Amino acid sequence: MSRRKKLWIWTGAVLLSTVTALAFFGTSIYTYFLQPGHDFGDRPLPLAPDYTDARFWAAWPGNASPAERLPPGVTAIPESERGADVFFLHPTTFGGTASWVAPVDDAQVNAGTDYGSISTQASAFNGCCRIYAPRFRQANILTYSDRQDSTFTQVMHVAYGDIAEAFNHFIATIGPDRPFLLASHSQGTFHLVRLLQEEVDGTPLVERLVAVYAIGHSLTRGLVDNGLSDIPLCEAPKQQACLISWDAHEADRNPSGLGNGEGDITWNGQGYTGFGAHQKLCVNPITWRTDAIKSAADEHLGAINWQPGPYTADVPLDGLYAGTVTAQCELGPISNWLWVNGDRDPILRTSFPWSLFGRNLHGVDYSLFWADIRENAMQRTDAWFAANRSL
Repeated sequence: MSRRKKLWIWTGAVLLSTVTALAFFGTSIYTYFLQPGHDFGDRPLPLAPDYTDARFWAAWPGNASPAERLPPGVTAIPESERGADVFFLHPTTFGGTASWVAPVDDAQVNAGTDYGSISTQASAFNGCCRIYAPRFRQANILTYSDRQDSTFTQVMHVAYGDIAEAFNHFIATIGPDRPFLLASHSQGTFHLVRLLQEEVDGTPLVERLVAVYAIGHSLTRGLVDNGLSDIPLCEAPKQQACLISWDAHEADRNPSGLGNGEGDITWNGQGYTGFGAHQKLCVNPITWRTDAIKSAADEHLGAINWQPGPYTADVPLDGLYAGTVTAQCELGPISNWLWVNGDRDPILRTSFPWSLFGRNLHGVDYSLFWADIRENAMQRTDAWFAANRSL
C-alpha cells in the first residue's frame, strides 16, 4: 500500500471518528481537549479596553466601519439622517488555547469580528441608526465546554464588565434625548440579557428604548416573565420597548443538541443559573409575531449570503435574495425553534460546519432575514418618534 493511500485512509478515519464523537458527545468532546492549557487567573488578563478611544469599537459613527456596507440596490441613509442609535454586541469570534478571553487588540480576532458579524449582522441597522459596537474581552468559545465550572462564571464576568462600561459610555455619548435600540447575537445576547436586567429594565432608559433584538441564544419565557419588569416580548411589528428573539433551524431536519441548555445559564439577577424550565422565545422575523402561522415566501424582504472577508465599508454586500425564505415558530411546550424552509434559494443553504448539528442555522440567524430586520428596525424607530412627538 502506497504512503499516500495510507495517509488518505488515516485522514478519513480521523474525520469519521471526529464526526462520530460529535454525534454522540456533542461539542464538549473537542472543547475539553482544546481548552487553554492554564487555569483562569494563572496569567494576567489582556489589557482592558478604553472606550473613550474609538479604536476599541468595531463600529463607531464616522469611522466608516463594515457596519455601513449594503447590498447593491439598497439606498444608503446618511448617519446624520438616522434618528436613533443602536448598541450592538457581536457573537463569539475567538477560540484557541492561548487565553480564556480575547485580547481587544488582536488583529486577527478583530478582522473576524468585523468581516463576519459587524459586516453581515450589525449592518442591518444602518437604516435606522448610527451603529456603536464595542470590542470586548469576549469569552473563548471553549469556555462553553463546562458551563457549571467556576471558570465559566469568571470568564463571563470579565466580558460583561467590559460591555457594561461600553454601554455606559454609549449612553453618555448619545445624550439624554435620542432613542436607542439594543441588538446582539449568540455570546453577545448572553451578555445583553444581563445588561438589560442591570442597566435598562426599571430605569428611565426604557422610555427611550425602541426595541431589543436579542438573537441566537435560546432565551425563554422565564426571562420576560420573571427577569424583566418593563420589557415584554414583542408581539407586533411596531411594538415599542420590547424584546425580540429567535433561533433558526431547518424545518426539514430534527433539532440537534446545539444550543440545548443555554436557557439554564441565562443571567437571572443572582448568577448564571437561568429561570427554570420554560418555553423558548420565538418572534417570527418576517411577520414579527409570536404565533405559529407560517409566513409566505412573498413576504420575505431579503437575505444576504454570508461571505468571508476581508472587506471595507465601500465594498457592497452580496446581492439581496428576496421572496425565498419562509419562517414559522414551532410553539412546542418547551422547544420553540424558528423553522426555516428547506426549499429556499440554493445559495442560502448552509453547509459545513452547521450540517454536523442537524442543520442548526445559528450562523445565519441574521443574514437570512437581513432586509426584514432592517425594515422592521426602521418601522419601530418611526413608530417611536410618532408616539413621542413632544420630545
